[in-house]
Amino acid sequence: MNQRWMGFALAALVTTCIACEDEATGDGGGSVRFVVSGEGAAKEGYPFVKDGVEIRFVDGWSLAFERYLVSFGDIELASRGIEPVSSGLTFVADLHQGDPEVELFENLEARRWEQLGFSMVRASAASERLAGVAPEQADAFAASGAVYEMAGTATHPDKGEIRFDWRFDIPARNRSCTNGADGTDGVIVRDNATSQVEITFHVDHVFWDTLGSEIAVLRFDAIWGADKDQDGVVTLDELAAQRIAAPTDPSGAPLLDESSGPLVYNPGSIPLPDRNLLEFMNVSASSQVHVNGLGLCSLQAL
Repeated sequence: MNQRWMGFALAALVTTCIACEDEATGDGGGSVRFVVSGEGAAKEGYPFVKDGVEIRFVDGWSLAFERYLVSFGDIELASRGIEPVSSGLTFVADLHQGDPEVELFENLEARRWEQLGFSMVRASAASERLAGVAPEQADAFAASGAVYEMAGTATHPDKGEIRFDWRFDIPARNRSCTNGADGTDGVIVRDNATSQVEITFHVDHVFWDTLGSEIAVLRFDAIWGADKDQDGVVTLDELAAQRIAAPTDPSGAPLLDESSGPLVYNPGSIPLPDRNLLEFMNVSASSQVHVNGLGLCSLQAL
């Protein structure tokens, strides 16, 4: 993937708030515990009910993950006038297995640490396996050098079953993250207390039909349609052959949306290097990382 283009595309997908006034300054110290989660969707698949709202594919598909591996790390906290804090460690987590603790930063000055950042990095044998990741899974992931690995099965009452086993190579640095708990910058460290920061993955982004907007729906028909050899497995090469302006079904017939109009994926202002479904999903998947639920980060390709 063109790295200059990817940096532009990622920046266009998210915004951050301006710096906020320091809070909770004091003479004592506190801690920050980092955890990671793919929320219920990574564990249960789709449809999935969140806060009383059903999140589902508009074209009638259901989906279950077998694994959802992510490779990340280099978590850093910084504040004006203070040396940044980072362990430099990288990790591999399987979001399908749970919400493991990542690491604990201790003995931090009690104040607002307004700069929070971390990276999505290529899997490596040097990365720490978090709870739920089997050694053989970590070894295979590291050998692939990918950032995300997701596998599972999608089913439709009329169209059958599709399996997928994808590895996306889309490393990026997440900078200047806002806190989804309160919409402010970074995290507040308080005296003799432990703050928790969740690195949250919204896995539904992978299946969005629109870029650069939170107003999108989940679709799978175009992914199903990419299976032109009709073997029941959709590969990355098949996704790359599916055109987003005029996706077709496995037989080559045009796909329709729920209003019986032509199905079209909308890249917005994102200048994809090629207008195919794989490039579209690369960008959409890159935008899935948040902080404490809805907190956004500015992204830079690595």
